[in-house]
Amino acid sequence: MGPNCLSVYDPDNTWNFCPSLPAAILFTVLFGIVSALHVFQAARYKTTFCWAIIMGALWETASFLIRNISIYNPKSEGPADTWFLLFLLAPLWINAFDYMLLGRMVFQYLPNQKLGGIKAQRMALYFVILDIVSFIVQIGGGLMVISKNNKTRENGLHIYTAGLVLQECFILVFAALVFTFNRHVKREAPVEQAARAKKLVLALYASLVLISIRIIYRLLEFAGSFDSALTQELWTHEVYQYALDGTPMFFALLIMVVMHPGQVLPGEMSTFKQFSPNRVVMQGEQKSGRRFFGRKKVGSSGSSLEPIQMNAAPGQDNSWAKH
Repeated sequence: MGPNCLSVYDPDNTWNFCPSLPAAILFTVLFGIVSALHVFQAARYKTTFCWAIIMGALWETASFLIRNISIYNPKSEGPADTWFLLFLLAPLWINAFDYMLLGRMVFQYLPNQKLGGIKAQRMALYFVILDIVSFIVQIGGGLMVISKNNKTRENGLHIYTAGLVLQECFILVFAALVFTFNRHVKREAPVEQAARAKKLVLALYASLVLISIRIIYRLLEFAGSFDSALTQELWTHEVYQYALDGTPMFFALLIMVVMHPGQVLPGEMSTFKQFSPNRVVMQGEQKSGRRFFGRKKVGSSGSSLEPIQMNAAPGQDNSWAKH
């Protein structure tokens, strides 16, 4: 129960239920921890593209932090509108990160750096643009939903729902590309590299499923009118927000902590830079002697490393893939 829980029939109350302060504090702490872990790992592995998932984690954290403020001030519309919009839009950052990750995987794992006839860089760009389109539609609908005008709110529901449908359609197409990539990498990459790629593929699948669960929940919540029984059920019970939105997004972030892309694609390998055949990459590998994309260990001491050609263009020597 909130410290200033008002009657849901109070016209000044911004809440449709009596919110739980302990739950809000718990999720603030959980998202705060996972945000800190993502910042730490991005710095450790030098994966600058992880800024997108960091933004998603920070927006989730800020949403629940402001939710606490709103619980203490149930009549204040500012905090209520802010946490609501952040809560609605934060998952789009996580979704964008998934798109950016697959593009880099295609660039590093597939010899021709293409998937479905699309270059890795362009594929990542196209899906991020589609995510931005979905973002714009959803933020437009979200802003209308918090309006006091009933007609505007109803229109906002429909616009936000359209944005969710777009997002899920993009996810389904993207999931098909992830499946296609997995098939290609099994055939074209060495066994060790395919095993590494599989970890990221599984992480992507899990993230997409969790985001889809959240989208389905929001579709059920917003698809009807404010007077519909289903919408009223979902809007007036806080447990659905935590179980079908907050929790899936927390695990989507946590999965990318456990199977962080930087563990497989650290530093410049997480970019779209073309590696030179004579360039040695993977700083720090000399100590461990591990075999990776950019070079292999020669000799028993692990102190000497021989460069391996990477990402050869079609028609060039692809002998590196046979080592």
